[in-house]
Amino acid sequence: MQSNRASLASPNTLSVGAAWLITFAAGFGLFFDAFASVIYTVTVPLVAKDFHVSPHVLAGTFGSVFLIGYTFGTILFGVLADRLGRRLTLGVSIVGYGVATALTGLSNNLLMLGGLRCVTGVGGAGEFSVGFPYVSEVWSRAKMARAIGLTYAFWGLGYFFTIFVFETLVPRFGWRASYFFALIPTALILIARLRLEESPRFVHVLEALKKLNTKKTTLGQAWRMPKYRRRLGAAILIAIAITYGYYALAFYLSAYVVGTYHMTPASAGWFTMLFVAGDMFGIPIAVLAANRFGRRRSALIGGVIGMVVTFLWWQGNLSLQSFGILEFLGSTFIGFEWTIALIVLCEIFPTEIRASAFGWSLGIGRIVSIAAPSVTELLAHYIGLERAIQSSVLIYLCLLIGFLLLPESKTMESSEFVLSPEDLDGELVLASAGNLQGRANLEVR
Repeated sequence: MQSNRASLASPNTLSVGAAWLITFAAGFGLFFDAFASVIYTVTVPLVAKDFHVSPHVLAGTFGSVFLIGYTFGTILFGVLADRLGRRLTLGVSIVGYGVATALTGLSNNLLMLGGLRCVTGVGGAGEFSVGFPYVSEVWSRAKMARAIGLTYAFWGLGYFFTIFVFETLVPRFGWRASYFFALIPTALILIARLRLEESPRFVHVLEALKKLNTKKTTLGQAWRMPKYRRRLGAAILIAIAITYGYYALAFYLSAYVVGTYHMTPASAGWFTMLFVAGDMFGIPIAVLAANRFGRRRSALIGGVIGMVVTFLWWQGNLSLQSFGILEFLGSTFIGFEWTIALIVLCEIFPTEIRASAFGWSLGIGRIVSIAAPSVTELLAHYIGLERAIQSSVLIYLCLLIGFLLLPESKTMESSEFVLSPEDLDGELVLASAGNLQGRANLEVR
């Protein structure tokens, strides 16, 4: 077996140019994902006027339809990426939600509109559950956190770009033109993705298991191992916190500013862009902190500070200036925690199950977060919107518990296979003795 040990020791690495191409391809996918999400939000009043329905129906009911599709897609594309590969699955994602976004401009009834928004959510979710694991696998551990942070920053840039497209196209050509525009970035991103190379770590896993004539370990099998069950449980808690914490206040921010500070909707839209700016500002801070102090410690300290800042942000009776400052700081910590969470979710699972574990963790978090706007609205009826959002910070206790359950992943060995030699004792239930013996001769890194 010595020859097997040598030939299966580690995957080939990509060139720096190929790694950058994958990073930017994933980043621009998130950029366009933001466009597909936000363009609907800003065009709701115009769409509602055309369809003769209340904007609240389109924002609430159809917003939930989109989130349901997004949740399903997060799980689906993660599973597919571990079966079909990162490159192919990421290409399917951009075609799916790009075409669905463009077709939304042809909607002539509510059923068609709702169906296309659901499909858009399914496809767009693939950018998260495939893009981040893909990027994490083409960089060294020393550079991976920065690559993840850079990729995530494209979502905020896409938000600003959406506002630019809206202001440029809609006044002259109508709301439908902003959806037709989606075909341009879809084509450009797809062309770029056709030039991508598959993740060398994913290819290594497939080739190694083929030589040993064994099958990949599934996420369901990994769940039966205490180590990965603990990691999956912790990842789910973290995902619940970051998604619920975001949706519990994001949907109400613009309306709150309009009602409290008597802004016009247009002015409120520009003012609430501080939220996106703060989110982006938190990304480099998170990368620096995670690399300097470790992922676990940075996330725990940042989580506590973020809870305090958010509580102060929504205390009520603040001047517009004070509210704006706290809005920026509060969203900074949201971006901070999201960045560290994305890094950690890519680090704590081996290549065999990385995308599916990432997708299921974030997907379950999104399932819980679907209830966030409704819970906030229900609580607001009894205790007021400010107190309702303040109470939502308690969800970050899940984040603190999740990181406390995890080891520090900065120095963790990033394995390729679920069953490394040290895992074999007591885990014979997962595969045949012959397969396990073959896996025992795989060197992981």
